[in-house]
Amino acid sequence: MKTGISLPVTAPFPDMFFLHKRKFEKLVDEKEADRRFAEVRPEMEKSDFKAMVIAALITFMPVILLIIGGMLLFSWLLG
Repeated sequence: MKTGISLPVTAPFPDMFFLHKRKFEKLVDEKEADRRFAEVRPEMEKSDFKAMVIAALITFMPVILLIIGGMLLFSWLLG
């Protein structure tokens, strides 16, 4: 079966790399997916934003501090 792309003969499952348009449309209906997502999506609360900021700081601050410390160490060694 021709899939529209050329793959080496050794490819184990050539059909897994390409879905025909009709098959894809049957699998993914964008309007239905958007409707279902809108039904289950919770609204954000004011405390959610604060929690997200705190989580971001906890996640990124150690990395940022290590980078700054590395740059300071490097400049101290060169200076």
